Formats: sequence, C-alpha cells, structure tokens
Amino acid sequence: MYLDVIFFENLIINYFILSLTRKFSKKDSKPIKLFLGALLGACYVLIIFLLPYKMIHEVFAKIILSLLIIYMAFTPKTLKEFLRILAVFYLISFAIGGTIFAVLYTAKLNLHSLWIGILIAILLFYTNWDYIVRKSKEEKMLYSIKIEIFQKQVEIKGLLDTGNRLYDPLTKSPVVVVEFSAMKNILPDNMEILLNEENIDFNKIFEVLKEEKWLSRIRLIPFISVGQSKGIMLGFKPDKLVVGEKEIRNVIVGVYKSQIDKYGNYAALLAPEILV
Repeated sequence: MYLDVIFFENLIINYFILSLTRKFSKKDSKPIKLFLGALLGACYVLIIFLLPYKMIHEVFAKIILSLLIIYMAFTPKTLKEFLRILAVFYLISFAIGGTIFAVLYTAKLNLHSLWIGILIAILLFYTNWDYIVRKSKEEKMLYSIKIEIFQKQVEIKGLLDTGNRLYDPLTKSPVVVVEFSAMKNILPDNMEILLNEENIDFNKIFEVLKEEKWLSRIRLIPFISVGQSKGIMLGFKPDKLVVGEKEIRNVIVGVYKSQIDKYGNYAALLAPEILV
C-alpha cells in the first residue's frame, strides 16, 4: 500500500473520530481545527514509516500525540474539560479500532472491509450513545436500600431522583417510592387490594387491613403527576431504612403498584433529602 493512500486513509479516519468526539463530548469546534488535529495524526503515521527511531513507536509518544491532537482540535479551557474530551476521544478510538479489527478478522484484509468497519462503528455509536450516557449517570446515582419493618427486611436498588419532592403531610417526612413487587414479602397479604382501589381512604384501610400493628403505620400521601391532576399514594412508616451505610428512621415508604424502571435496574426512587 502506498504512503499517500495510508496518509489519506488516516486523515479521513482521524477526522471521523474527532467529529464524533465533538458530537459526544458536546464541545464545539470549527471544522478547520478538527482537520488540523486529524492532519497531525496522519503526519505521525508517515513519520513512523519514514523514520526508523524506536522512540516514535513508544506508547509514551502516542499518548503525547493524542494530547496534542485534542489541544489542537478543541483547545480546552480547563484541565477537567481537557480530560473529559480526551476520555471520549479514547473511547471512540478504541471502539472504532475494535470494530475494524472484528470486520477485518471475519473478512478479507482490504480497503473495502476497512471502511465497512468504520461505518459499523459510527452507526453503533450513534444508536447507542444515549443509552451509554444514561447508564453511566444512573450507576452514579444508584444506592443499595434496606427496608425493615416488624423484623422483616428487604434489600433493593434505588435511584436518587431529584424530582421526588413527596412528603408525608402529617410528619413532613420525605417519601421513598418503592415498587410493591420489590417488597411484597414484608407487606400484609391483603395490601394489594388497597393498591387496586381508585379512591383510597382510611375507612377502606380499616376494612381491609386486619392486623392492628399495621394500622398505626399506614400513611396516605397526596401527589400530583403528569397526566393526572392529583392522587393518593399508599405508604407506611418502616422501623428503619438504610441507604448505603446511613440509617434513617424519619422516612415514609410510598408503595407504587407498577414498575418504576422498565429495564429493572432499580425499584425505588429516593428523595434528595434522604441523603443530606
């Protein structure tokens, strides 16, 4: 393969990678700056072929090159921004490199299969990036929760929800919303009957719940949601609730009869006040 072909291939691939880096890092940059960054990377490939010095092939030299490419293409203003863009750049580079390798491994080693690998990698990024970002954010906001009442305990995963502003109107305690199915084993057998009622009131609660110890723990929590002007959520006061290593007693558990997360990654929504 001729050097000029190698040069232009790398120039185009580098520009693709930097363009994707601009999109997914949300750092604006002019096309000419991206081109100059891509040009720097392509020139490095030529240097590898033309100069025999071993130092040029070292990992350290490649890291320095990537730092220079990022600075030339994006000119970050802070170290934090620089590292964030660099991380996205590496992620995209490795993903594209891995995809190209996979395509070349299963097909003949030629220019056609190389470009197929690039296109597949770009398509994968465009279709899955939002999911990757969402999962990354969720993992940082997921907590292990233990709910204990009447010597029964259940452990679930909960998501910190900054939009959860529910309070018990009587005690002003914050409310943790939990799926019924996730803590069914610690609730009364006939609790599900109350959840299926359209209009819950204390008369219905006294009628359905036969265990006297539960009657003093039950709470009715008013809420407003999208598509529903107002509603009442059934809740209860646990003996204690543990988030991570923090034990909380002044809290109410709201019982939600449907699934909170369609992927099943968590079954509770934590109020921000819980972690303060």
